[in-house]
Amino acid sequence: MSRALLWLATCLPWLAALPTSGLAAEKAVAPGERVFGVAKVVQFHLAISEKQFTALAPAGGGGFGPPGFAPPRKPTEGTHRNTFGVEFPWVKGDLSFDGQTYKEVGIRYKGNYTFMATAQSLKKSLKVDLNRNVDGQKLDGLTMLNFHCGVSDPTRAREAMSYAFFRAVGVPAPRTSLAELTLTVPGKYDKELVGVYTLVEQVNKGFLKQHFKDGTGMLLKPEGLQGGLAHLGPTWKAYENRYKPRNTPSEAQKKRLIDFTKLINTGSDEAFAKEIGSYLDIEAFLKFLAANVLLSNLDSYLGYGHNYYLYLVPETNKFVFIPWDLDLSLATWPAAGTPEQLVQLSIHHPHAGPNKLIDRLFAIKEHKERYLAILKNLLSTHFTRKQFLENLSEIEKALKEPLAKEAKAVAARKEQRGGRFGMGFGGGQFGQTMPPRRFIEKRLESVLAQLEGKSKGFEPKPLGFGFGPPPGGGGRPGRIER
Repeated sequence: MSRALLWLATCLPWLAALPTSGLAAEKAVAPGERVFGVAKVVQFHLAISEKQFTALAPAGGGGFGPPGFAPPRKPTEGTHRNTFGVEFPWVKGDLSFDGQTYKEVGIRYKGNYTFMATAQSLKKSLKVDLNRNVDGQKLDGLTMLNFHCGVSDPTRAREAMSYAFFRAVGVPAPRTSLAELTLTVPGKYDKELVGVYTLVEQVNKGFLKQHFKDGTGMLLKPEGLQGGLAHLGPTWKAYENRYKPRNTPSEAQKKRLIDFTKLINTGSDEAFAKEIGSYLDIEAFLKFLAANVLLSNLDSYLGYGHNYYLYLVPETNKFVFIPWDLDLSLATWPAAGTPEQLVQLSIHHPHAGPNKLIDRLFAIKEHKERYLAILKNLLSTHFTRKQFLENLSEIEKALKEPLAKEAKAVAARKEQRGGRFGMGFGGGQFGQTMPPRRFIEKRLESVLAQLEGKSKGFEPKPLGFGFGPPPGGGGRPGRIER
């Protein structure tokens, strides 16, 4: 063996054992491969200085009301403003995962109702930006992570199941896993178990490249557009606060959105029927709609007109919808009705009040028939009792031990489990929730009856508020229903 080859053979094992950094030149694995899996449990650790941890808390609150009702002003620099007007500051900390530490990541709280409901708890929803302060820092190709606390879901399985269903349907949707998060704050916490989160993939350029091969299109995250995509006139500035672009759109992209909303809201029936397919990926939209309807997911495009992304795909110049924030799926959104009402959600009028895009598509025979065909197909493939219960059982099994550890940690901290405005911790919003096993039985029964013309289902009203007692056997505050 030559001297060079001998040197290489000696050094290779040593080189392979070198620790990797959190920068882009890390392990050659598929983006998120180590992180995501529907029933996969992963461990993360956050280390934050006492000063930075104190700075995490919002300096002042905003008003409480339906999303989109906060005054339309820009957030203070270095903060994110939620739809209730609360500003979340970004702070710095170190994130560790699978033997690697990512330095000076950006950390902030996130959420609307979920933040207020966890006011007295250490466990709050978090957003972690890996390259906010260190350019090029990634974890398996991921630059952003979302830790969702699940305060509205006593099962902690709802969000993971619903995202998985969207993906099975063929709708581009974030991946998830179950994450145990520990926290170190010198003088306060030493590797303290905060709790179990649903870890959710961020919809960003990396996500878009995976699903559309091109992440350079216009990405929007609309808020407060109850009734669907509103036309706000010919000037782009009017669209910024409601459509909230996540990148800097070109003039052509801005015009595309304005023209799209104009067609939906003011175009003649003839023009709409002729042109809608040039603006909207209709097949993708009907799948997105069908999945939301089957899941009775009203805290969405169907309700207040939020919790979704809108993407203009460069290759087709058509818009597609991407789901977001599914913790209130499975008939758990009291603003639209009680769980017993929402589980009967109409398949023909599933939206709260008028929605011109849905109403006008349904008025065209071929589109309505295609939508109904998608529903029927899903009832025999992905939205079956057997598939639903198998997925639920798998997630429950994975959660059993982590939730037991979380309960022990919460008890040791003597936390007050509950939030402001009477919002219960563990029983869903305002104590209203429906156990998933009951949901699938009732939902299948309702949808089949509607398809057979035996039932009209429940039509949610705009800005309704479905207060009422929990459904029979379904979720009183503080009790975990499966």
